[in-house]
Amino acid sequence: MGNTGSSGGSNPPPPRPHLDGRGHGVPPPYYHRYPPWPPGAAALPPVPFPAQVERQRTVSVHAGVNVKGDTLRLERDEDGHRLLAFSFDADAPGSITVYFFAQEDDDSVLKVTKENFLQPVSVTFKEGKGQEFKQPSGTGIDLSMFEESELTKVGEDGVFPVAFKVEMDVSSNHELERGQDAEVSKSLAKFAVFVKRDNAEYGIQVVQQILWVNGTRYVLQEIYGIGNRNTADKNVNKDDSGKECVVCLTEPRDTTVLPCRHMCLCMDCAQLVRIQTNKCPICRQPIERLLEIEFDSKPRPHQGEQ
Repeated sequence: MGNTGSSGGSNPPPPRPHLDGRGHGVPPPYYHRYPPWPPGAAALPPVPFPAQVERQRTVSVHAGVNVKGDTLRLERDEDGHRLLAFSFDADAPGSITVYFFAQEDDDSVLKVTKENFLQPVSVTFKEGKGQEFKQPSGTGIDLSMFEESELTKVGEDGVFPVAFKVEMDVSSNHELERGQDAEVSKSLAKFAVFVKRDNAEYGIQVVQQILWVNGTRYVLQEIYGIGNRNTADKNVNKDDSGKECVVCLTEPRDTTVLPCRHMCLCMDCAQLVRIQTNKCPICRQPIERLLEIEFDSKPRPHQGEQ
């Protein structure tokens, strides 16, 4: 008896299953199926970005003294107490006063909060570059008398573990002889905390800088990239690399990302970045504000916010 074939009116045979690489059947259609969006789930929130780009004109403020931050250190005296030391340049003579557990009062005057056994110490200096400052022996601090939290953090009511103030004798400054605006007073203060190193020794880290000029108080903030942006100084290297916006690579950078303080954008690209991302193009930290800085033709040794 022969095999019977299917009649013309019967249904066609079912399709052969599609097999994956392990021999398992995969039902049609043959594409990846993503899980459905959960019922009632909210859509992903939009990327937050600053509402606008602020604009601010820089203020030309010359401190008259350059404290070299990489030389800031602690040295021991014969009793094992720590003494503050650093290298500096000065355009005029003046004095340096060291404060331990210092606080700035409402009148912008520095005072010590542990005055019973840590009095301020002042040392005078002359005009000149490449000078060395070292706190006099016997006036240092015995770190073993304090808790580590007192030394490494800013205390309540703005008490800093260590601070020093450089006061300039502006009456002898030669700039006055060249017709510059008269300056009655000028001083620079640096507030710092102690930092414990890997070898259990302590170092110094500056956390705030204040400049006073004729009674006006400026909070100094370092802006990364502003030195490359300033082209007014004819003595600097004429290589233009590093001065352009990191996005378009054509326009000069004039906008700073805050709080990381990277000056890396031009105004037009800052507007685009503002609506496309909330990350700094340099360090990828979140952007809180964008600050456009308008430059004059004069160099800016320091940038201050009044």
